[in-house]
Amino acid sequence: MTLDDVDVKTLLQTTLGLPPAVQHTGRLVGAPTRPIQILDLIPMIPTTQPAIVYWEETLRTHSAAERAEAGTYAEDAYEWIERQAPVRSIGTSIPFTDEQLEDVAQAQGYLNARLPFGVRQRLDGQVLTGTGTSPALRGILNTAGIQTQAKSTDPTFDAVHKAMTKIRVTGRANPAGIFMHPNDWEAIRLTRTADGIYIMGNPADPGPMQLFGVPVAIGDAITENTGLVGDFPTYCYLGERRGVQIETGYVGDQFKEGKRTIRASVRVAFVVTRPSAFCTVTGI
Repeated sequence: MTLDDVDVKTLLQTTLGLPPAVQHTGRLVGAPTRPIQILDLIPMIPTTQPAIVYWEETLRTHSAAERAEAGTYAEDAYEWIERQAPVRSIGTSIPFTDEQLEDVAQAQGYLNARLPFGVRQRLDGQVLTGTGTSPALRGILNTAGIQTQAKSTDPTFDAVHKAMTKIRVTGRANPAGIFMHPNDWEAIRLTRTADGIYIMGNPADPGPMQLFGVPVAIGDAITENTGLVGDFPTYCYLGERRGVQIETGYVGDQFKEGKRTIRASVRVAFVVTRPSAFCTVTGI
């Protein structure tokens, strides 16, 4: 049977007709960002003061000596200087509409997680590289008196051990942690003998995250080709005036506009009580 008068319509398909309904999963994949890397090495102590004030002994002369009966006792000498580290504030904020918060169930939880993380991430960098110029904290690498060990022609293993020796001899401290860039750690982890044997362990094994018994933390908060060895638990700490706090309020005409601002902040002081207990390893 021939149907000459019947029109041929455009093919009905999902790309040209009615698309299938797709339900949003609600999952949000975050953008890549630097994780918290060095804060876990540093102890935190609460404080109720606007600054951490302490005394540093700058001179200690031990003169103890044998003496004869009725002889004069030797005399020691000590000098101290007052040091202080002011409490600084680190914070961030973001505005949002009432509708955004009310209509998207996960918005509040998302902001409550992201903003405090951003604050801690900034603090993580400040304890290492902060300049000390107000309102910045003074990080370990910008603290006067920390030691330096140049790699020069030494293998990296030797340079790290020499830094540890400086901390023990000059700093009179015990190396408790090593912090270095992932690329620098990769070079160490892949070090092989002349016949191709991996010094840090077989590639099938995780391998030790330590050098000479001292744990290694890796992160790109530190500049590549520079490592940091130190007695972190004993000779530096964060004085926490207030932990990370989240607050919501109105700025300017936001109340009339149906908007609000959420902010997160922390107030801390960072103290390096003995700079010579830390040593950078340069040129690795």
